[in-house]
Amino acid sequence: MGLAQPERCAHDGGPCGVHRRQKLPQSGGSQMSHRCTATATEPHGAIRPHSVRCEVCVSGSLTIVGLGPARPEHLTQEAVQALQAAVADPHSWRVYGLAHARALAEAIAPGLQIRSLDYLYGLTGVDRPLAYADLAEMLTRRAFSDGHHVLYLVAGSPLFYNDAVLAIRRRAAAQEQAIRLIHGMAFLDLVLDRVYWTGHSGLALWSAWNVAFDGVALDVGAPTLLVQLGEFGSSGDALNEDRSPEMLGKLRDRLRRQYPADHPVLVLYSSGPPEYRSEGRRIELSALADQPVPVYSNLWVPSIGGPDLEATLAAPSVRRMVDPLSEVLS
Repeated sequence: MGLAQPERCAHDGGPCGVHRRQKLPQSGGSQMSHRCTATATEPHGAIRPHSVRCEVCVSGSLTIVGLGPARPEHLTQEAVQALQAAVADPHSWRVYGLAHARALAEAIAPGLQIRSLDYLYGLTGVDRPLAYADLAEMLTRRAFSDGHHVLYLVAGSPLFYNDAVLAIRRRAAAQEQAIRLIHGMAFLDLVLDRVYWTGHSGLALWSAWNVAFDGVALDVGAPTLLVQLGEFGSSGDALNEDRSPEMLGKLRDRLRRQYPADHPVLVLYSSGPPEYRSEGRRIELSALADQPVPVYSNLWVPSIGGPDLEATLAAPSVRRMVDPLSEVLS
């Protein structure tokens, strides 16, 4: 099959109106690809799928924004500026986020148009890895093929226990596309606010799923933080508790193989909007499944034989300093 006559690039209105595209047969099928060709002064010639713009045509970007654990004061100035830029130019930006990320971003940047991704947690018969792979494909396509400026909003830090971000980074790297990461305060800071971690015997960090379902054995000689106790939640709501007992029951039974029934553990979680207080309770391991917990709850498992201090629930820190003079004047 020979080459068809060159056609004008579909994006002649853009900066690369001199480009042409040629139809080429794809090996093993009847679908067509486009080869963008340029003038002698602008060599290009990259092959792209039919639905994808050529490299010179595309001026999109992909930015992953870490919003911090929950409260507006935890956002970095860089994150706030990114949100404000999207509000100022809504036609150029496409913003995506889950429920908890949307609520925080909308409070910081009123008028921000955010596309919901809550459907990811309600796809029947679709496991999380497949859903995250689909999300990564969609966001990279919107940015690098369709030429949009894309903001993907995530709670906490983009690099802390976020499989979706990991999938996006790997896909962008495979396409040799650069993405921007705006780092955010990790949830770990708020978790450690309610415990006394000495650091003398280290710290293990695992997903609750790793222990409950993957059979990971813990080092009982060091404290362990298990994250995302409510992993079975399916609504995208960070405070959803409906299915956490299933995880808690399996986790309790697995931990009982290494720890005594009366071993103290600390359940750490957020109160949710508007205060987002750091909440916690100290219970025996045997009672772990007696009360449901929000999706993003964490479990602090003190070491066996370690200092009693590390098994103590710390009082929450004060959020704002009080000016004694203002108290007197009021």
